[in-house]
Amino acid sequence: MKRWIWLATAGLLLSLITFIFLLPEKNSSHRNNVSPLEKEKVVNIKQQEQQTKKVSPPTQKAAEEINPYENEVIKAQVQQAADIYAENIKYPLTSQPIYNPEDVREYEPFEQSEVSLPFPLNNDDKNPIRISAATDTFQYFENDTVIIQVNISNAPKGVAIAVNGVVSGTNGDLPSEIQFQSSGQNATQFSANFDTRKAPKKLLTPEMSIKLNVVVGNRDLHTTVAFRYAIASARIVDALPAKPEGAELIIPLELEVFRGGYYFLNGVLEDADSGRPLIQLQSESRLPQGAATMYLKAHIAALKHQASEGPYILRRLQIYKGADVGEDFDAPASSSQSQFNISGFPFSDYSDEEYVDEQAQERLDFLRSLGSVDDSGDQ
Repeated sequence: MKRWIWLATAGLLLSLITFIFLLPEKNSSHRNNVSPLEKEKVVNIKQQEQQTKKVSPPTQKAAEEINPYENEVIKAQVQQAADIYAENIKYPLTSQPIYNPEDVREYEPFEQSEVSLPFPLNNDDKNPIRISAATDTFQYFENDTVIIQVNISNAPKGVAIAVNGVVSGTNGDLPSEIQFQSSGQNATQFSANFDTRKAPKKLLTPEMSIKLNVVVGNRDLHTTVAFRYAIASARIVDALPAKPEGAELIIPLELEVFRGGYYFLNGVLEDADSGRPLIQLQSESRLPQGAATMYLKAHIAALKHQASEGPYILRRLQIYKGADVGEDFDAPASSSQSQFNISGFPFSDYSDEEYVDEQAQERLDFLRSLGSVDDSGDQ
């Protein structure tokens, strides 16, 4: 019995010793039992860390050394911008000299809204029929008459041509068609009128178009001309007598305001004798409903720069009411005339004051500092 107990004790002791010695190997085996994918991830991470250590310091150093305002080309561009800005701030924003007449050129009738499209018969058609269509202006107001012209070129000789159209808005098509009449000797020019007074008011919306159907022989061709329609928010009635006041020529404009709100006004003052555009004028003001007055002011500095004492013509007047909260569109206003005559005065009737905008000057100084060239580092 004692022999059996001893053998059992010896076996248990041997098992315990074996377990103690084998346990580290199992743990080590577990740590090394990593899948090939995991090993690849570990290798990639180590490679990225090594590349980062190699690349990062030069990249960071290069970034620290790059200063766009140390580049001489950029400095020159900043300096050029500063020169242009310096010229602009010699005059009020509301009285800027016009350097390029094309910037304020007025559209000729039927120019602004013109659409011209070719209609080839097939891919080999080198001289396709072309349809050009336009309205006499782009912005119309209540009770205006819209004049539409259509011209068909390159049509086969002898074929019959007919044109009709439908006026359409965002609320749908108007119920009646527009019938066009031939207005040219060769029967390729057509015109028609659309009287807004005869249209259902609910179908006249700010964005309007005329959908045209042009029949050339056995071909039906289609194109569209867009225009704008509005019930005027105000109306310029007249230009009251202008007069010098301090350093400015004050030009009062008499208005009839149908909808009170904040209004923006601009126009072009041109020399009456030469027709040369002189100054772009701007003004803004909150106006109540009823009779009101807005003022355009031409500064003596701008008048002298353009070397014109007048008389003048005020033209290309544009006025609109800014959209209030809850409104989707600005509301354009109309004018009783396309231009007004403005009296001129000798420069001696004005206060000869140089225009100075201190805040603008500070911005100019900042631009100059950005574009300044520092040669101290080269010496």
